[in-house]
Amino acid sequence: MKTTITTLLAVLAATVTFGQTIAVSGTVSNQKGQPIPYAFVRDIQHNYATYADSTGNYSLSADPGSSLEGAANNYKNAQVKIDNKSKIDIILPLGENTGSVESMKSIKETINSEFLRQGQLLFGGDASQQQVKQGFSQEPTRGSRYLYSDWVPGYGINKNDGLIAELSNMYNYDKIAGNIMFTNDGKTMAAISPAQIKTFTLYEKGHPHTYENTPAITDKKFVEVLLSTPKYKIYKKTDTKLSRADYHTDGVLEMGHRYDEYVDNERYYFVGEDGKAKSISLKKSTLKKMLNGDADAFMASQGSRDVDEQYVKDLGNSLVK
Repeated sequence: MKTTITTLLAVLAATVTFGQTIAVSGTVSNQKGQPIPYAFVRDIQHNYATYADSTGNYSLSADPGSSLEGAANNYKNAQVKIDNKSKIDIILPLGENTGSVESMKSIKETINSEFLRQGQLLFGGDASQQQVKQGFSQEPTRGSRYLYSDWVPGYGINKNDGLIAELSNMYNYDKIAGNIMFTNDGKTMAAISPAQIKTFTLYEKGHPHTYENTPAITDKKFVEVLLSTPKYKIYKKTDTKLSRADYHTDGVLEMGHRYDEYVDNERYYFVGEDGKAKSISLKKSTLKKMLNGDADAFMASQGSRDVDEQYVKDLGNSLVK
């Protein structure tokens, strides 16, 4: 299996800036008013970017003095000045793509998600052979080595803080190897080289999940970032193992289970200014201690809300505003 990135369709030299941003949302549509699913939208001056959902709706944080660019397959790119507006609809004219950024096609147009299940069987072993060897009728495998049940769109940031959008590809995350996988035909797949990528964002049902190649957690090539500020980071690492079917009977009692199962073990890590990773639990008392009071205002505003991964992401967003 390859571990290199195929030809990049876009490497945009842009510098990450933690300046003022506003929330911008809207719809990407064609000149007939029809929404364009999975259009790519970016702030042309910064590394703020997102994908529209299946109905053409998007939202992102952007520089109020910048412009947004929308792009989609079979359409010309279009730019609209933000001018401090929070609602911006982008209309793309029909024609060939212009500029260096294109958009994903609709997920269902070209990508066959059955390939994920075939790849899972390849890594997990041939169930039919186990049926004969173990002498019982084995049930279908439960769980998955892949994080998403289908291929999803995504974009990356390279080592030079350049925005990378490779729009012939769709992506998934291999929980066992810790790799971000890609395919451009639904029949073959390869892993992205962590040496070339700083962060990568995957969009699952419109929700962004950001992954980082970090030396702080050395046994995984990529780990999910739940919180990221100049001072602190909180990561989620998912370790997945394949538990084989272990059904057996003594003629009276039946023990074990008849199916292979991918079992997830999720752990969270805090990395402070010293760069060292510390295993933590997602509790208010832990966050309060680790963030040295920086989270107090946000936590007070949340009342009795339970601490979960979305809570940590919202906390991170509050700290970088």
